[in-house]
Amino acid sequence: MRRPTFDLRSAGLRGLLLAACSLWAVSVCGQDSGSPSSGKLFERPMLGPMPGSPEPGLPTSPGALAPNPFSLDPGIIGGRRRGLGRVDRPGARGFSRSNVQGPATLPEPLPGVEQPEAGEGPPAGDVSELVDDEGPADGLTLDAAIERLKSSNLDVLAIRYELPQAQAEILTAGLRNNPLVYVDSQFIPYDSYSSRRPGGPTQYDVNITYPIDVSHKRKARVAVACAAKKVLEAQFQDIARRQIGNVYRAFVDLQSARIGLLALESLVGRQEVILDKVRKGEGPKKPTLLEYDRLVLELAKTRAGLSDARDALADAQEALALLLAWPEDDVAKLQPRGRLRTPHPMPPPLEEAIREAKAARPDLAAARLGIRRADSEVRLARANRVDDVYFFYDPFSYQDNRPFQALNARSWGLGVTFPVPIFNRNQGNIAKARVNLTQTQAEASALERRVAAEVRQAYREFVSAQQTLALVERSVVDQARDARERAIAGFTSGELEVGDYLDQLEDDADSARLYRDAVLRYRRSMLDLNTAVGSRIMP
Repeated sequence: MRRPTFDLRSAGLRGLLLAACSLWAVSVCGQDSGSPSSGKLFERPMLGPMPGSPEPGLPTSPGALAPNPFSLDPGIIGGRRRGLGRVDRPGARGFSRSNVQGPATLPEPLPGVEQPEAGEGPPAGDVSELVDDEGPADGLTLDAAIERLKSSNLDVLAIRYELPQAQAEILTAGLRNNPLVYVDSQFIPYDSYSSRRPGGPTQYDVNITYPIDVSHKRKARVAVACAAKKVLEAQFQDIARRQIGNVYRAFVDLQSARIGLLALESLVGRQEVILDKVRKGEGPKKPTLLEYDRLVLELAKTRAGLSDARDALADAQEALALLLAWPEDDVAKLQPRGRLRTPHPMPPPLEEAIREAKAARPDLAAARLGIRRADSEVRLARANRVDDVYFFYDPFSYQDNRPFQALNARSWGLGVTFPVPIFNRNQGNIAKARVNLTQTQAEASALERRVAAEVRQAYREFVSAQQTLALVERSVVDQARDARERAIAGFTSGELEVGDYLDQLEDDADSARLYRDAVLRYRRSMLDLNTAVGSRIMP
């Protein structure tokens, strides 16, 4: 079977030249410049150990005391100190040029993909057009995603139940010990009392014993429980901060995956249109069989990336939907609204950002509140040096004098029982509580330094990403666009061979990938700086 002859002088060939430069989109199929995927959407958020708490264990609860009835259950709030709940990228999908093989036959057009006419609309591979796209008008904005996270995230809602439990702990700590009622009978004879066998008389008593907290242990317990609740509230706020960081990453991942799929779909449609024109003999010159096969192979490779691009978008939608408790039936409709490339705002000075973090970070606030809790534990240990004093009141004692043919007697009595703290004055627990206080103070100081280090690292990353993006925009994007236009003009005029032209477009795709990665890195560094500081200082 003979190949068709070609006259490659058609102006419609420009569509292929412009479309081929969007080969960069293949790498957008779920890939990012972040860390490798761990295979999980995100880690379940945990409160972690409470600073200054009596939870034992060196690895997870520094400075812990022996558990008491008024501490939170470690099995409920346990876990790593800062389970970041990091949202992983949807997956490193894509393919190499050597993966696609087979006969160079013209593929059938994909169903559902609109085939634009050559020259219509912006170039499919123009990165600046893609990263500046606002997205669908009914899409989800970042601010709306954060608001939905606060009200609908199931993990946050579940952890929120820790707060009423902490209030219940305060109620438990403030309960007083119940009084005791004691009833007894004394001098019960084995045989009857008589003048020959005197004894008794038989006595019946009703005693009421009331414990008196002379060392104010109850007040100290309430102070510990109140301090624990304040620490828990700060930890809950830190859960929200970290989950907002998860939304930042998931939202940017969704933007990246959406752009990658749009680029590939546009590229496939344009390549199909232009290959059809080439088959009909429209062009500047007749291509060789090898050149024709290369053009067909490029379309096959682009089509092969569409499946990965759709899966990457679905993974990104699933990750964000899980964070936002999005209805399962509407997950496939979840689309982001907002530009991936934002303006270049100036962050506050580094020292000001560190001061803001030290004042705003809830995990640091929890550590400082943990010092107060540890100090309350010291007071409670001191109060436990002295046990309760028991006050006895005997309102009724009855003596049965009938065996002696005398009147019965009634009386009352008082008594006090108190411990003598000679041997056990709770010395060990007091010493342990003091060490726990010192340890908690050291942990708070260490965390303060870590927070400052995190802000410095995030700040350096932001500055570096901003400089890199500015450099790429200034020295790469325009030059790559000019080189692409020269390649288009040379190919349409017949001065540039198919192989040289495709090589030039591959270089242009590398430049586009560089620009895209720079935009993603810049946007992520901007949002990571917000997470590090603990407040929204960047858009």
